[in-house]
Amino acid sequence: MRFSVLPVLAFILLSGTASFAEEMASVADQQAPLSNESEAASLDLLFSSLKKTRDADEAATIAARIDEDLDYSDSATVRLLIAWSDDARNQQHPAAALDFLSEAIALDPGDPAGHRKRAQLHYADHNYHKSMDDLQAVLALEPRDIGSLALMATILEQSGRMEQALAVWRHYLEIYPADRKVAAHIDAEDEKLAGKRI
Repeated sequence: MRFSVLPVLAFILLSGTASFAEEMASVADQQAPLSNESEAASLDLLFSSLKKTRDADEAATIAARIDEDLDYSDSATVRLLIAWSDDARNQQHPAAALDFLSEAIALDPGDPAGHRKRAQLHYADHNYHKSMDDLQAVLALEPRDIGSLALMATILEQSGRMEQALAVWRHYLEIYPADRKVAAHIDAEDEKLAGKRI
């Protein structure tokens, strides 16, 4: 598959970072990914463990591993575009950062990695509508994505839609029951809503 070289060339000229060949070699040197079947089985096992454990520290470790797995793309090209997006963002080139992620998503719309990263960038730029669009795309691919559920609930809260936010938080807690902070947050917000109804 092909992708546009325009944002790539623009960013390389602006940043003066490593050459294209060096970047490609770096990506190629990464550990070979699991097969799709093995990767799915590994993710299923992690989610199963996350739901069973009641130890907060163990659960946090599992949740971090899940987050890493969902951020990883099987495509070397998508990984490279995401890495360039990170570099562009760090160098204060937000438009280029978004362009790289849009290219990554166009290359493989069924890969949650690009959508997840772009949702986070849109959120950081206070573009909540576009962030929600990407979060919905991620959750259509992986409904158990706790990171995306948490960001969606946060956006709903910040938009004043607390009852909808709590519904998302409750779904999050079904997947990640050992997250005591979220459990406490749900209880506190439920009490506030109950007080408003009196």
